[in-house]
This record gives sequence, structure tokens and C-alpha cells, in this order.
Amino acid sequence: MQVVHAIENYLYHIQVIEQKPLSTVKSYRNDLKKYQEYLKKLNITKIEEVDSSILLDFITSQNHLAKSSQAHLLTSIKNLHNYLFINHNIHNEICNISLKNNKKNLPSFLSFEEVELILNSFDENEEKDLFERLLIQLIFVSGARVSEVCDLNIKQVNITHKLLRIIGKGNKERIVLIDNDTAERLEYYYSNIRVKWLKGKDSNYFFVNNLGKKVNRQYIFKIIKRKQHELGMKKEISPHTFRHSFATHLLESDVDLRSVQELLGHSDISTTQIYTHIQSKKLKHAYSKLKRANKEIEDE
Repeated sequence: MQVVHAIENYLYHIQVIEQKPLSTVKSYRNDLKKYQEYLKKLNITKIEEVDSSILLDFITSQNHLAKSSQAHLLTSIKNLHNYLFINHNIHNEICNISLKNNKKNLPSFLSFEEVELILNSFDENEEKDLFERLLIQLIFVSGARVSEVCDLNIKQVNITHKLLRIIGKGNKERIVLIDNDTAERLEYYYSNIRVKWLKGKDSNYFFVNNLGKKVNRQYIFKIIKRKQHELGMKKEISPHTFRHSFATHLLESDVDLRSVQELLGHSDISTTQIYTHIQSKKLKHAYSKLKRANKEIEDE
């Protein structure tokens, strides 16, 4: 089978048959495009010609990427070949290839004071600032992924009961509660700003920009980077930083890991366990206090 046809068939399968989210399909498409271009340079036109050494050489050639990006790239390619083996009986000898990565990067997060600093830097007298603040605040108080916020439709936002019905990865649904202030800001945006920006047009998306178009991830990313620059923050922040902050503050408030998993929409608790550094830090602090207390008793 031609490489280009193999990739097209696989992308069609995950989008139409498996109905994976468009964001997932897009990320796989980007990975497989790199793979296709590499094979083209080697004059490999048929997918059957690929073996484990070729794949390993390709992954090695991508060492300018972060380990997580390399791992995602490898997953995309392995899933492609698994699909070809199951559905087209094309031999797959690369399924056991894996990347060695012992380094686990802890997610960066913001303190309450840092979050407040960012939120309070928006001008409450400007509609656009109110809107942009709301987007950032919602990610922080809900722990939602930036794509989940962008994809929210009107029916998923219940301002009266202060809850969001979020559709996450794999079309899995979860309910997230929001605080009074965020609910009031959602109500004001929906009743006053959104109506004005739509200019009589209709949209199922809850969040639209001042042109009446659906908000995208890049828009929110640019807001955060602008604020990082304006406030002179040395810490690198992104939309995901606010999601990490949400999880971190929950654990610091003694919410159990399983509940945090549910609120973040992680299908596997092993994904959530990256946050256990918070619990470890609290245990060390408690142990240190206990040692000091015991020493004081002994000294007496």
C-alpha cells in the first residue's frame, strides 16, 4: 500500500469510524505528515517497506523535540501500523519499540497570589478585558483543558446551577462546579457582551470573540503570553499552567487523588499521579514538624 494512502485511510478511520475528537485527529495528522516526509526522502513509497530500524532512525532525527513530543510522535506511528496490521493485514514489526525516558517533569503551577495578580491586571471597564479575564478564570476554577473551554456550547453551561458539562477526550462527559463570581461573570458575558458581538448572528458556541467567531486555543495562549510579558513574570505559563494550578490547589486542600482524576477528566489515574509531588511535599513538611516536636520534648 502506498504510504500516502495508508495514512489517509488511518486518519479517515479514527475520524469517521472511531470518531476521535478533531484535536486528536489534527495532532495525529501533523505527526504522520512528518513521518511521510521522512519516508519520501528515503524514496520509500510503500508502507510495507518500513521496518523498525527506519522508524528508530526517524525518531532519532527528531531529537530537537521534547521527549513528550517524541513519545507522541511514536504513538501516532505505532497506532498507524497497528491499524494497518489489523485492518489490512500489513505486517507490523514495530509495535514493541519504546522511548526510554526516566525524567518526569513536574507540571509548573501558580500560587493563588500569582493567579490573582494575572486576573486583576485586566481592565474591568473594557468588554474585551472582561471577556479575556473570564476565559482564564474559567480554566483555573474548572481545571478544563483549553480546547474544552473553546468547544463549550450553550447547552453545556448551566449558570443557574453553577455547573459545566464538559466533553473531554474520548467524548467522556464530566460535571464541574463553578464559584459564584465566575457564574456571575459568565452571565454578564452571555447576556451583554456575547449578544453584542454576534450582531444578530447565531452560534452554538458559548464563547465567541468580538468578531462573532468561535474562540480558539491560540487566542487564549496569546492572552496568557501577553500577560506574562506585561507583568514581567519569569515563570513560563500557558493555558495548561492554570489547569495544573487547579489540580495542585485541590491536593493542597486535601482533596483525594481519585477525585482530582475525575475533575480533570483523566481516564487513567496514572496520569493524575504526576501531581503526587504535592502530597509528598506535605508529608515531608509534616514529618519535619513531628521531628522538631519530638526533639523539643526530649530536650525538656
